Amino acid sequence: MTAIGHIALHPPLDKATETLRESRLLSLRLERARYGRATVLGPLAFDILPRETVAITGPSGVGKSTLLRVIAGLHRDFTGTVQRPGRMAVVFQDPTLLPWRTARDNITLVTRCTNDAAQQWLAAVGLSERAEHFPTQLSLGQQRRLALARAFATEPELLLMDEPFVSLDAELADEMMTLFEELRARTRVTTLLVTHSDHEATRLAARQLRLAGQPARLQ
Repeated sequence: MTAIGHIALHPPLDKATETLRESRLLSLRLERARYGRATVLGPLAFDILPRETVAITGPSGVGKSTLLRVIAGLHRDFTGTVQRPGRMAVVFQDPTLLPWRTARDNITLVTRCTNDAAQQWLAAVGLSERAEHFPTQLSLGQQRRLALARAFATEPELLLMDEPFVSLDAELADEMMTLFEELRARTRVTTLLVTHSDHEATRLAARQLRLAGQPARLQ
């Protein structure tokens, strides 16, 4: 899938370059991205290969979440190109669950999977006995687990995560990171993680991209 804010024509690529490009799961060439009247990002460019986990780091308010939303197709006020796979899932800071639906329904309604499959994902995140509970009956940590299960249940080629462990105490955040590592090992999903935590980035990602400046660029 390719999202285009503005198209620039380039000379034809040689065969080796074309082969390298085809191996990339995500390719971003951003000239700039705006938020209201302000230019908050760009220019910047990077690629992510299949099965990589890459962390986007940088100070609060620098534009990390905006960059993730550009990649997800949720922020369209930008100039540049995004080449991304067709199957993506996003885990936001807020679990974004349907409060009027049970934990199981939050998975089946979004992913169109069977009840049995949803139950297996709930078991994978330690919520098998909470299948009939509503989100308001779950703790924040349990809601985060449910959001993670829902994302993995979509079987994404690319998983986008926007500070999914924020507001959790250190012990619970560590448990959530361990859970993510287990699910990632099982599915081998390519992941782009936004975080302000150097510890999270170092632990979870093989590569880090740091944003800095106004407008933000890669350091």
